[in-house]
Amino acid sequence: MGPWSRAFLARYHVPAEDGDAAVSDLRVEPSLITACVDGRPVTLSAPPIAPGVWAAVRTSITPDRQTEQLLQLLEHTWEEPLVPKELGRIGRDEDVAAVVRAVAKRIDRDPATLLRWRGYTEAATHDGGDAWRGGELPPLPPPARRPPESVPKRFGATGITVGGEDVVETLIRAYAAFG
Repeated sequence: MGPWSRAFLARYHVPAEDGDAAVSDLRVEPSLITACVDGRPVTLSAPPIAPGVWAAVRTSITPDRQTEQLLQLLEHTWEEPLVPKELGRIGRDEDVAAVVRAVAKRIDRDPATLLRWRGYTEAATHDGGDAWRGGELPPLPPPARRPPESVPKRFGATGITVGGEDVVETLIRAYAAFG
């Protein structure tokens, strides 16, 4: 068992071998792990590591290999543990433990599983851009033109009279005059 798998099991206090629950439909996506354990749904979630952090450590990432160095770099330098301390979870304790074991086994077979769950994508960090600088903003859509009187009409009657009529009616005429 590799260091990432061991860290994953240890963080959530799950022994490597225990129980015989049937885990099915296991899916690992950024920030979300879903599965069924004996037909019962289980969900595990954690916030992703920011793309800027991934960009800064991308030379240390080997998606096909588990390394202690990446664990330590993220935890101690960036204060973003590869295996997060906080875990959102839905499901019974024994079902969550079964899913954690299944994910640890998958991490051993494919280390990129843990990276994907934590938000690492090759495309997002290896695009040649500087993740610490913003890009050009997309153009704004053309403003929706509404009739000038639509704003005062949204407020409705105020009960305030000016010149013998509600102030909203006066504003509608004023908007029309200035439009």
